[in-house]
Amino acid sequence: MDRTAEDYQKDLLWQTALETFYRVAYSESLMTSVLQKWRPVDGAIKGIVTIATIASVMVGWMSWGTPAGKSTWLVIAGCAAFLALLHVILKISDRITDLSHNAQYFKSLRLNLERFIYDMEVNPDFPLEQFKDTFEQYREWLLVGSQMLKDDFLLTRRHRQKVQEKLNQQMGDMIV
Repeated sequence: MDRTAEDYQKDLLWQTALETFYRVAYSESLMTSVLQKWRPVDGAIKGIVTIATIASVMVGWMSWGTPAGKSTWLVIAGCAAFLALLHVILKISDRITDLSHNAQYFKSLRLNLERFIYDMEVNPDFPLEQFKDTFEQYREWLLVGSQMLKDDFLLTRRHRQKVQEKLNQQMGDMIV
């Protein structure tokens, strides 16, 4: 059976859609994995600063008149101040907000691409031009999403590789 130009274009669309799906899933996995690392750090620092601030007030109030009380207060207040500054300097709250937004963006795009691929699968005679237009829109969304991504020092080469290996394992035979 001779392959037509449309058959070739459909195969190309399939291949490109699967590759794009993989890139989107990888980006989503990266954002989610880094977000999972930052959230406990954020919670721990906020918790320690809160407890240290309360302890600082209590120690200062109860034992300010003693040399040991002043030293203890200085250590507790200094640690709380240091951690609070570290939290601000690292912009942890901003990072978490950006990562959450990016992970949600890529999740939405991944789900749309998943539906798109499913639609091609259940209807092999899909209208090529309509599907090409829809796919181009998804590619534009990927471009926009890629431009939103910010570098994070937790995204090391090793971490990226672990995320990719886990994704490859999850996707199994879908990988082209």
